[in-house]
Amino acid sequence: MPLNIPNSNRKRIVIVGGGFGGLKLARKLKKSNFEIVLLDKHNFHQFQPLFYQVAMSGLEPSSISFPLRKRFQKTENVHIRVAEVTTVHHKEKRLTTTEGTIYYDYLILAMGADTNFYGMHMMEDRALTLKSVSESLYLRNQILED
Repeated sequence: MPLNIPNSNRKRIVIVGGGFGGLKLARKLKKSNFEIVLLDKHNFHQFQPLFYQVAMSGLEPSSISFPLRKRFQKTENVHIRVAEVTTVHHKEKRLTTTEGTIYYDYLILAMGADTNFYGMHMMEDRALTLKSVSESLYLRNQILED
C-alpha cells in the first residue's frame, strides 16, 4: 500500500526525521522544484534545548512543540506524513514504513540521536533520559513525587 502522496513530475526528496536537521532542510527546499516528503513518527517538532524547562515546570510542553503541518500549510510541494521507516530498499529507491511504501529520488536520513550509555547497562536501566517532551514530563513527575 503506497503512502498517499499526490503525483507530480517533480523529483522527490524524502526526509526522514522532523527534528532540527530535517525541518531546516525542508524549509530551505520548500521553494525548490522538488517534491519534499517529510516523514516523522510524530506530527510535531519539539524544541529539544528547552526540555529541561519542561522537566523543572518552567514551561508547558505546548510552549516548545509545534505542528509540522502548520509550518508548511501554504506550501504545495512539501508533504508531511506521520510514519516510522521500517526498511530502506536502496536499490529500488523505496522505503517501507508503518503506513505504507514510498518511492524517492533522493533520501535524507535525519533521525537525530539516542542517548549513548557506552555499554553501561546499569546506567541504562536506571538513568532518566531527556530526549522528548514525554521524558521531560516523566522526569518532572518523578521530582514532584519525592
